[in-house]
Amino acid sequence: MLRIVSWNINGIRSPLQGVVCQETSNSTSMAMRRILDELDADIVCLQETKVTRDVLTEPLAIVEGYNSYFSFSRSRSGYSGVATFCKDSATPVAAEEGLSGLFATQNPDVGCYGNTDEFTQEELRALDSEGRAVLTQHKIRTWKGKERTLTLINVYCPHADPGKPERLTFKMRFYRLLQIRAEALLAAGSHVIILGDLNTAHRRIDHCDAVNLVRVPLVSGPLPDCDSIHSASQCVLGPRGSFFCE
Repeated sequence: MLRIVSWNINGIRSPLQGVVCQETSNSTSMAMRRILDELDADIVCLQETKVTRDVLTEPLAIVEGYNSYFSFSRSRSGYSGVATFCKDSATPVAAEEGLSGLFATQNPDVGCYGNTDEFTQEELRALDSEGRAVLTQHKIRTWKGKERTLTLINVYCPHADPGKPERLTFKMRFYRLLQIRAEALLAAGSHVIILGDLNTAHRRIDHCDAVNLVRVPLVSGPLPDCDSIHSASQCVLGPRGSFFCE
């Protein structure tokens, strides 16, 4: 059985402040190891890590017994970011940053990008430049002993700011790219799990303040309102139930 944990950590360095007693590389690495061990999971998916490549220290990224995979924001420091930590026993056969394939490194990559002709190259690069997705691909065995491929898509989906209609467009386009990638992986025969911080309640009942949810105003054509965002997430999550179990 594979145990997977997802956690919006709101800054990967924040939890370490209560664990690390000394400012040494060894204590940082040990603290991170202690946190991962306490979570008791084969794979730990973190969102909102808030670190960029230039400030990520080796002790934070290289933890004994684990392999780590990061995606960083290329546009802002201390913003967004996701990371996936896999125990040595759950080391992926492939890993990749982003949904579009533009940041693929070929050593090896997950692949299966689907048809993204509806996006421009500039748009694809923008969607993947905020550090919002890491994919890891694993070999698993079914109860019958058959080997299958499982792809985990660890995402930190964009927030839609009512005061910035362009961010709503960005959010919906991110959902669309996520859907295309997941469907391509499914078509190739992989099991797919999308997990992380979707930044959208699946149903109104899932929101802490559903009564006072504010509709996002429509701008420049048929952009979705709040209910349509829910519909879009439902589209990504189903309807076949491949991505989400209520």
